Amino acid sequence: MIKYGFWALLLILIFTEGCGPSRLDQKKKHFLHKGNLSYKEKMYQDAIRYYQEAIQVDSSFAQAYNNLGIVYYKTGMLDKAVQAFSDCINIDLNFTDAHYNRNNVYYELGKYQESLNDLYKIQQEYPSKEVILFSKGLSFFGLKNYDSAAYAFERALTLDSLNEEIYLNLATTKFYQDDFNTAEKLGQQALSLDERAPDAYNLLGMIEVEKQNYDLALNYYERGLQLESNNAYILNNRGYVFLELNELPKALLDINESIVINSENPWAYRNKAIYYYKNNDFVNAERLLEQSIKMDRSLPESHFYLASIYLKKDQKDRACLEFQASANLGEQDGEKAYQQYCR
Repeated sequence: MIKYGFWALLLILIFTEGCGPSRLDQKKKHFLHKGNLSYKEKMYQDAIRYYQEAIQVDSSFAQAYNNLGIVYYKTGMLDKAVQAFSDCINIDLNFTDAHYNRNNVYYELGKYQESLNDLYKIQQEYPSKEVILFSKGLSFFGLKNYDSAAYAFERALTLDSLNEEIYLNLATTKFYQDDFNTAEKLGQQALSLDERAPDAYNLLGMIEVEKQNYDLALNYYERGLQLESNNAYILNNRGYVFLELNELPKALLDINESIVINSENPWAYRNKAIYYYKNNDFVNAERLLEQSIKMDRSLPESHFYLASIYLKKDQKDRACLEFQASANLGEQDGEKAYQQYCR
């Protein structure tokens, strides 16, 4: 079974041109305006400087903090972005855009509960209800609360029934719930709205892998890669199919390319570990399995393969712990092995 990371449709409301209460002098308005222009021209360091100068003029200028946070987010300075949005909120608790923007940063940082907390605070006031529901679905998914994620995406679809991103995220959630028929229908619906969506082909390929229809899966992956040749998730998933087909050189090529593009995907390290396992290189297989589990302790098959290596090394106690972890994830092979070797 192969999964891939969820994608976020980040709808950050960038800037408002309102200059705040009339008592604020023209100097701070000037710096805010200069910062906005610099941002639009992608001159991000200049934008940061102008917003900071606006804040120096008026340390309670909430809009400047919000805009500063957006530039930090845009340039990958996520911790600074959180601080800027928090400063904005501390000045104005009802600054809904700052709550929404901070939620997006929390999501990127993997702080899904904090993301939800911000969304709950603004869900009644925020004008685009479907955006809030979509974002809640993403965070629920990050928490592996798939029932709540599906519910949020389904409600979002009632408000925006032509949004392929919502269909695709709901389809992926259904996939994780092992509802493959519904996932396939939703994935096809997403393609009907945007036939050039590589992630839709990726999802449909994953469904065919679950059915062990490897030729169909490869066909979907090929179509996705024609649209986006450097899609790390599709490359990794195609590599997994090649592992299943025992075409190991092709598998390694895809998996390695996937890791070069995205070094944060635990599934790729697990798949590379399986490659080493199939080549009887248990040292490297063990190293990569431990790495993948450190990144995601609920990663399917990782515990089972690691337990199998420990068993080969006559480390039965360690093997049994890993077989138990595999069984706890609902893996039948892990349960059978635990009953066979550990009872």
